[in-house]
Amino acid sequence: MKAVYKIIFMFLVVCCFSCKSGFKEVITYHKLNKEDRKIYGNIIEEKYKVDKKTKLKHGLYEKYALDFMVIEQGQYENGIKSGIWRIWNKEDEIFIEKDFANNGLETPLIFKNYLKFPMQLVEKRDTIPHGIINMKLEFDNECKLTNLEILKGIDQEFDKVILNEYKIYTILCNKYNIPIKECKEKQAFLKLEFTDK
Repeated sequence: MKAVYKIIFMFLVVCCFSCKSGFKEVITYHKLNKEDRKIYGNIIEEKYKVDKKTKLKHGLYEKYALDFMVIEQGQYENGIKSGIWRIWNKEDEIFIEKDFANNGLETPLIFKNYLKFPMQLVEKRDTIPHGIINMKLEFDNECKLTNLEILKGIDQEFDKVILNEYKIYTILCNKYNIPIKECKEKQAFLKLEFTDK
């Protein structure tokens, strides 16, 4: 029986030492200025770990608005930003991936929202629109969109949102020097199909 108690005691001692972390989790809240409040709400939260000995940030770092929208996320190694960080660019409403292991190289993440059902419409309606949108595209030599029109649509409100999303997509691609597939392939028409599949 004494042997069982010794084993349990040794197990508890080992667990206590291994559970004792050399890091302290820090959570801070920041009130925002009037301009930033319009985007993120009143307060943002920062969460990270600090090495108890060196007092330097180490490990996962997260900053987000209280609606849980991520504003910044990445890794610290001994107080230095490391690897790929995702940083919310509020001006263009996109994320930028910044690679700190590669001289801070930035890669914008521009999502093709024109391929998705626009949620602001879906929430207002009883049914999700289905069908095909055919758009006519014209680009200049620098791949700037010069003309965009709907040849066949689903309904006026839905078409207008998709048209606007495509324009925003091309503007962002041009701004960040990302090739636009339709321009690169000299595509004059774009067919988008919206189904529930």
